[in-house]
Amino acid sequence: MNKKIILAVLIIGIVITAIVVLNPTAKKGVLLNPLITQQKSPAFLEYSDPSGFSFSYPDNLSIIKNDIADDNTYADLLLSSKDISGSLSLKITDSKFTSLDDWLKVNRIIQAPKEVKLGSLKALEVQLADRLILGALDQGIFFNIEMPAVEKDFWMPVYNKILEGFTFAPPTDTPSSGSVGSSDDISFEGEEVVE
Repeated sequence: MNKKIILAVLIIGIVITAIVVLNPTAKKGVLLNPLITQQKSPAFLEYSDPSGFSFSYPDNLSIIKNDIADDNTYADLLLSSKDISGSLSLKITDSKFTSLDDWLKVNRIIQAPKEVKLGSLKALEVQLADRLILGALDQGIFFNIEMPAVEKDFWMPVYNKILEGFTFAPPTDTPSSGSVGSSDDISFEGEEVVE
């Protein structure tokens, strides 16, 4: 009886080994695993906007800075990928909202918002059927981020990284060609008195 058990275990071992060695899907899995482990996490770049904010984003994304058509808009950005569908938009504008509840009412958002942080600002996040939206309000300036529900597994970590690393910096002013650059450029001359 002992010989029969040993023979059965040996046959089962040979069958399992043959399945693993000869099965083409098992070979694909072995070949794909090194590729998965070789994928490195993306490096991050720092975006600094002249209007006074910055954030980090993955280096495999592009930022499109949309033309600003009015004086009420400080920034209108779109982050996109050449390989992944979807995008993430960030818009910063002057606002007449006095609270984030006003924003929810004006946009007829009835879903319960989740309180999150945009850097150091209190923000509300709402998951709609077709997109995720975020609103933050600071001293009459409204911060709006929208992320369509497409490729959410890719875009959600990007969104979280932007929220986590969003910081404020002093706005950078670029002097116009007609403005005076420094006090060294100014010369004063005495008045001429005509008698």
